[in-house]
Parts: sequence; structure tokens; C-alpha cells
Amino acid sequence: RAVRYHWLVNPTGKEMKWRTVDWCIELNNLFTKVKYGSKGSNRTLKWILLESPLVQAYRNAQVMIQRNFLHTHLTVKHGDPKMSRTFMALATRFGSHSPHRWKAGRTSQYEIPDLTEKGRELMEKSMQDEVEHSENIVDEIEARTGMDD
Repeated sequence: RAVRYHWLVNPTGKEMKWRTVDWCIELNNLFTKVKYGSKGSNRTLKWILLESPLVQAYRNAQVMIQRNFLHTHLTVKHGDPKMSRTFMALATRFGSHSPHRWKAGRTSQYEIPDLTEKGRELMEKSMQDEVEHSENIVDEIEARTGMDD
């Protein structure tokens, strides 16, 4: 249960803005290595390890300054995307090309291999190899003991 309760976190505190814990760890790694990791000859493992516990403190200070000076429009946090034009363009494209419907004579740039058939063939080959191996063992035992069918 402890693992299930820690899959998602809500770093912004806004409704339905949940992120996976892995996303937060990767964001922290980005800040540690890229934003606060120094540059040039100062960029060493020793420096990164020294600064890494302070990343959240730096981030909190940046957010506090941005809020206090009303500079939220200048931050790295972008607004929610407006997807209505994208969805309209996709709907138009799907309507004109019907990619999800079969059409006689239409060709594809890519061919998707039948992995089910390939898997069946591999299983059959494996079974044949197993049978041959078993037959060889039986023949060997018969040869040693002098027994025949």
C-alpha cells in the first residue's frame, strides 16, 4: 500500500495537476545538473554533489521572488496549451484521408510485421529442437545399454 500511495505527487497544488514521482525526480536532476550545476572548470562532480541538497531551496527562493514581484508571466512555467486548433486540424486531416478505414489500393510507407506468426514459428522451431534433442538422448541411452526398439 505504501508504494501505491506514492506513485503521484501534486507539486503545484492545483486540481488535476498530478505528476509521477519519476517526473519530479527527473525535474530535480535537471535543476541539479543543468540549471545549478555550474559551468566550465567549476562543473565537477564534487560541486554538483555539494549543490544538490540546495536545489529545492534555490527553487523555492526563485518562486518566492517571482510571486512577490508579480513576475509569474516571466517564469519557466508555461500556461496550459490551447489544443482546440490542433484538434480541429487533426479532425480535418482524418476526415479527408480516413486513415482508420480500409481503402482498396491504398499503400503504406511502412509495413508492420506479423509478430504473432513469427512467435508461432519460433515456438514450433523450439519444440522441434526439443523433440530432436530428446530423441538424441534416447538413442544415446539405447546405444549405451544395447537396447533396441
